[in-house]
Amino acid sequence: MKPNSTLTQYAELVPAEGKVLDIGIGEGRNAFFFAQKGFAVEGIDLSETAIKRCLSISEKLQLNIEATVDDITTFDIQPNHYSLIILSNVLNFFPEEEIALIIDKVKKGLVKDGLVYMNVFDINDPSRKKAIDKYKRLGRNSFFDSTNNMFLHYFTKDEFEGFFTTYRTIKTGYSYALDLSHGEPHYHSTLELLAQKQ
Repeated sequence: MKPNSTLTQYAELVPAEGKVLDIGIGEGRNAFFFAQKGFAVEGIDLSETAIKRCLSISEKLQLNIEATVDDITTFDIQPNHYSLIILSNVLNFFPEEEIALIIDKVKKGLVKDGLVYMNVFDINDPSRKKAIDKYKRLGRNSFFDSTNNMFLHYFTKDEFEGFFTTYRTIKTGYSYALDLSHGEPHYHSTLELLAQKQ
């Protein structure tokens, strides 16, 4: 349940007047951190189990978190409403056209000086090679897994950072790391971005 280190490092840059929106909130590790700092936090996730767990923990900790089962493609992000929007390990699971629409909604939802944090799997992720062999190819870096009814998109650095060229870049990062959190140990190649609306 440890929060993301980039978010904790730059938490003081988050404007105090708006809410925090955690898209793909999971069990709430980042949401709890910001709620403990006094922010009102909203979160959505497709997993009912994760939302129940998040709400249970936040109730025990008496934190101001509103978490619901929802889909970002239909969720209404209010314009000029959020000081921080988090998309941690979310965008890889949408087709390219929906990714662009999600990013547009996120931009409109931020207050001036608000921050957006994203991390994604990039084209060097080992699972991309498996996707080429196993799934239907939709584009150079996009695939569809019909068994699990799931889209997979792997980002290039230029594509990923290109969504926020008019924003102030606070941090970009790249990591290639062993993942021990689920299933057999495996590696992920990840890009991250923290950017501020001007």
